Amino acid sequence: MMQIIDPHLHFFDLSLGQYHWLTQGSGPSWPNLDKIKQNHHYADLANTEFAVHSFLHIEAGFNNAEPSAELEWLASSTPEHIPFKAISFIQIDSEPDTFEKQLTELLAAPNFIGIRDITEGQEYRRLLSDNTKTNLNTLAEHGLIFEAQFELYHLEAVKKLVETAKLYPNLKIVLNHAGFIDNQHDYTTALLLLGKLNNIYIKFSGQEHCADALEPAAKLQLLLDYFGEDRVMFASNYPVCLMRESYLKVWQGYKQLVNDSALWHKLSFANAQRCYFD
Repeated sequence: MMQIIDPHLHFFDLSLGQYHWLTQGSGPSWPNLDKIKQNHHYADLANTEFAVHSFLHIEAGFNNAEPSAELEWLASSTPEHIPFKAISFIQIDSEPDTFEKQLTELLAAPNFIGIRDITEGQEYRRLLSDNTKTNLNTLAEHGLIFEAQFELYHLEAVKKLVETAKLYPNLKIVLNHAGFIDNQHDYTTALLLLGKLNNIYIKFSGQEHCADALEPAAKLQLLLDYFGEDRVMFASNYPVCLMRESYLKVWQGYKQLVNDSALWHKLSFANAQRCYFD
């Protein structure tokens, strides 16, 4: 079996967590929602081709009022022999005193390494806030990671993140879901700006979110052209990937995109290891 690191997945326990985004009303209008709206744990990743050596868990709304509760649940529900790291939630543009207080509570969790706050659509404007700049500096001071999730055609936000990454080279910024690159916009400027900075990484994931996405091979080549072979990572977005295909098929699809064994090792293991675990 091929060893992989999955740097973007979510586990759920619907009996213990809140997951309001998933459970309130009818939930998201996604295909195969019944497959997603279930409990999901590490054991569910088992398959015949890829062994998940370690993983990065991305906050899933277990309890956004008390994000440390999700970290405690993960530590208790993950097999002891499986290395993992966790990205938690704090609103990135919150008042700096509030942000620092909430961050202090999270720092006690041994697997905690960073923050994600989804800023898709018009929420991208929150990335322009002075509070955001201050809070990203706080993350940098602690050697933590910011997982940025927004559409890269919002150039104002791209430029602000680039400015911040230059100011705080100790801050790692990881772009989720390939920045939602599609075939409807010109991303040249954004990719050129982001790709120049060694502390900005990008994940090839979330294809299920893009109705007008580029073909996978073209998208991967675009990311490699701008970010190089050492800052691009394959990731599943499990269980949201079940909108379109199984966990196994996601990784089989990735494997089909790469013929070179050295590049495959970087994209499926080594880059995530260096970004999140070293």
